[in-house]
Amino acid sequence: MYGCLHSPQAPPNTEILLALARGFTPRVEAPDPLTVLLDCRGLGRVWPRPEALGQALLRAGRGQGLELGVALAWSQVAARIVASARVGLTIVPPGREAEVLAPLPLALLDLAPERQDLFRRWGLTTLGELAALPPRGVAERLGEGGPRLIRLARGEDELPLVPLPAPESFECSLEMDWPVDGLEPLSFLLARILEALSASLGARGRRAAALTLDLRLVDGSRHLRTVKPAAASSEPRTWRTLLLLDLESHPPRDAIQAIAVRAEPTWSRPVQFSLLDPALPSPEKLAETLARLQEWTAAGRGGSALLLDTHRPGAFAMGSFAPGPFKERGPTRSLPPPHLALRAYRPPRNARVTLRDDAPVFVVAAELRGAVTDRAGPWRVSGDWWDAAWSREEWDVALSGSGVYRIYLDRLREEWFLEGELD
Repeated sequence: MYGCLHSPQAPPNTEILLALARGFTPRVEAPDPLTVLLDCRGLGRVWPRPEALGQALLRAGRGQGLELGVALAWSQVAARIVASARVGLTIVPPGREAEVLAPLPLALLDLAPERQDLFRRWGLTTLGELAALPPRGVAERLGEGGPRLIRLARGEDELPLVPLPAPESFECSLEMDWPVDGLEPLSFLLARILEALSASLGARGRRAAALTLDLRLVDGSRHLRTVKPAAASSEPRTWRTLLLLDLESHPPRDAIQAIAVRAEPTWSRPVQFSLLDPALPSPEKLAETLARLQEWTAAGRGGSALLLDTHRPGAFAMGSFAPGPFKERGPTRSLPPPHLALRAYRPPRNARVTLRDDAPVFVVAAELRGAVTDRAGPWRVSGDWWDAAWSREEWDVALSGSGVYRIYLDRLREEWFLEGELD
C-alpha cells in the first residue's frame, strides 16, 4: 500500500512534508514541491487498519498547521491523483483504482497546454473518459505517450517508488552528572566524543569540514564555537587540538553541564603524492599549526588577506587560510617593467604640510623634510558614507634632494599623511 500527502497551501515547503512523512516511514519520495509519496508496506503492525494510519497522517499535518489531502491506495498514481483532488482522508480499495479516478477532472494529470486543448476538442473532461479510449487508436494519434496517459488515468503504476536518501546528521553529545570546569577534564571528554564522531564519518567515507561545539553551561546559557580549518579532517586528535586552542582564546564563562559536537561533512578525497616532488605537510599538521598561530596573534590577525568590495585604499579583511591545489607553473612570459610603483608605508606616516594657494609647498615627516619642487593633483576620493565614511585628497609631490612621494589629506580628520614613495 502507498500513501500520499498533498498540501494545497502556498508557499510549498517540501522539507516540512518530508519530515512529517519520515516520522512514519523512511521510504518517501517527493515528486513535486507540494506532494510526498510514502511506501506504507510494513506499517500494519503499528496501524492495523488503513483508516488509523490515514487519521494519524492527518493529525500530524494539523500539528504543523497544514490541512492536507491524504490518500491511501495500492498504486502510487491513484494515491497521488486522489490526494491532489481532495482535502482530508481518502482510501482507495484494492482493484478499484480506475473506478475511483473515473469522475475526477482530466487536469489532474498535469498535461501540457496543447494536449489539454486537444482532449478538450475531443470532448474529454474526466479521467474515466480518457481511460475508456482504445489504447491502439490513441497510440496512432498521439504516439507512444498516448497509451501511457491511459494507464495513468486507470491508476496503473509504471515505475517503482524511488525513496530519497535520508538526511545525514553527524552529531555526538554527552550529558554529565557533575559540571566540568577547566580545559584539562574537558579535553578527556572531547576525546571520547570526537572518536565516536570520527568513526561515524569514516564509516560513510566523509570528513569534517567544520565542527560546531555546543556547550550547555550551569547557568543555563550556551557557549557556541565553530572551528573551520584550512583542510577537512577526520582525525579526532587534530579536532581536539583545534577545539581546545579555540576555547583557550574564547573560554566559557561558567562550568559545563553538557557537550554536543556537530560536524559539517564533506566527501573524502584521496590524494596521490608524487615520488619526485618534495614532501608536503599533512593537512592535519597544517591545520594545527595555523590554529596555534591564530591563538598566539591578536584576534583577527591570523589567516590570509581578502580584498573587500570597496574603493578605500588598502582595505582588506582577514579570512581562513585555505590554499588551493598545487599547480605546475607554466612558461613565464616576459612582461614590460612598470613605469612607476608605489612602495606604501604600513601604516601611513603622519606629516606636516605647508600650503600656498591650497597646494603643498613644504613637507615634513619622519626622517623626511624638503620643499616641493613639482607636484600633481589633487585627486579627491571618498566612499562608504553609509558605514565608516572616508574622504581624502591625494597629491604626488617631488621633494628637493629626496624623491617622489604620495601624500594625502584626510578631509574628515583634517590631518596630513605620507602614504608611500614612488619609484
